[in-house]
Amino acid sequence: MLVFTGMRQRSFAAIEPLLRIPEGLRWHAVVALSSALYLYLNLFSSPRFPFLLGGDQVYSWMGAQRLLDGQTIYRDFFQFTPPGTDLVYAGSFGLFGNAIWVTNAIALALGVLSACLCYSLSRQLMSVASALTATGLFLVLIYGKFLNPTHHWFAVFFILLAVRIGMESLTIRSNVMSGVLLAISSFFNQAHGAAALIGFVVFLLLSGIRRREARAHTARLVAALVVAFALVNLSLYVYYFRAVGLERLWFCLVESVSRYVAQSPRSLGLPGPLTLSNVPRMLPFLLVYSLVPLVYGFALWKCSRAYKDNLFPWNSITLLSLCGLSLLLEVAASINVLRLFAIAMPAVILFVWMLGELSFPERTLSVVAFGVIVALGGHQVVAKHIACSAKGQLPGGRVATTPEAFDELRVLAQQTKPGEYFLEAGWPGAYLPLELRNPLYLPTLSRWDSTRPEDIEPAIQQMEAKHVKFILWNEHLDERCSFFSCKDYLSPARNYLTRSFRSLHTFPNGDVLWQRRGN
Repeated sequence: MLVFTGMRQRSFAAIEPLLRIPEGLRWHAVVALSSALYLYLNLFSSPRFPFLLGGDQVYSWMGAQRLLDGQTIYRDFFQFTPPGTDLVYAGSFGLFGNAIWVTNAIALALGVLSACLCYSLSRQLMSVASALTATGLFLVLIYGKFLNPTHHWFAVFFILLAVRIGMESLTIRSNVMSGVLLAISSFFNQAHGAAALIGFVVFLLLSGIRRREARAHTARLVAALVVAFALVNLSLYVYYFRAVGLERLWFCLVESVSRYVAQSPRSLGLPGPLTLSNVPRMLPFLLVYSLVPLVYGFALWKCSRAYKDNLFPWNSITLLSLCGLSLLLEVAASINVLRLFAIAMPAVILFVWMLGELSFPERTLSVVAFGVIVALGGHQVVAKHIACSAKGQLPGGRVATTPEAFDELRVLAQQTKPGEYFLEAGWPGAYLPLELRNPLYLPTLSRWDSTRPEDIEPAIQQMEAKHVKFILWNEHLDERCSFFSCKDYLSPARNYLTRSFRSLHTFPNGDVLWQRRGN
């Protein structure tokens, strides 16, 4: 009995500091701790071995390496996104070293902050239980699905931080703060920041009409938002105006995006073909594709019906819906799963709120959602640890990954030396784990339209000038184009490869390591 009493006293003493925290902050602490635990299990095999992540974030890793090497973005290497994400990784590498675990720590930190922001936004619309449901669904079904913190995720975080401020109050000061945050967002993704600004302006105009404010007051609110957005944007780009020039910036951030990135979608951007046999695997993605626009439509319809209802959270629902819809319309021009998931937090929040508006029992929703979250989250963790069973030391640090990927990286590490030039054609994922350097102005050689005919000859000259010893050639670069708008400009590069290099090693996935003749 005494032992039991002592254990109970120690347990109470352990949680007593948490109980002293005000209730609002207490639930934020619960969200932060639980999301950190979930993300840690998905990002680290053990404290010593981080999982090697993939996805488009590898482009920012490579950009960060080049920044730390003394290069200037846009002038010394190409990038069609703003510098924000590259600078985040470069600053982190500068503080902690070019280690693989640093990228995982960034993914964990961004995930925890996004989860806390999701909970804070949700609490403006619903109870604690429903807000926790929305946060868990976002964390496991959306963010944890890919763990790919690209410029999209950073930009959306600052946009929704601005939305949270706008939910609190509509004053000159709050709009200046929102404008600053939207400008920071556009420093990560220029299109997201501009789209959200449009959503904010539309909201301010509708809010002014609803509250029958003087037009001059509405104009001052809009001006505060837009002027703050413009001034902060200009200040963020002053260095690049001087270092690179307006013409080069315009080409990289506007012309190349409109020409090569923001094109009409060839498909829905699903991670696999939409065939009858593949529908079960595609079903979760199809649900997100269909629910996001439906949720925004329902939310805005409810706002129009409750236009004069002072008890309805009109400001919060309308602002969140308009910004979410603006982002959806922006990515629709070149939609894919990664972009849609990155902007889906508003839709997740509004989906849980919508179920409440449709009189869905809150207790039933919370229980079912908790079961789904625990089951899917547990499955993600177990599957990750089973798949990434190979562990070892690479030049970029200790790593856990799939046996096939580790074997390839191990062979490449044996053939190369950290700090030397190496071309990974098709995908720049080996530069950070192997501590190698990209010899090209381009991030990589691609067979799609983003690699222009006029880029090939300079790329060959850059490889010659830097006497690149090894090239890893992806087998997909030799596949036939599967859709009408695909143009293959790589024939000169293939001729150069076979003329100046010899095949050294073919990997099970079809990648071929080529070595310069005479080496």
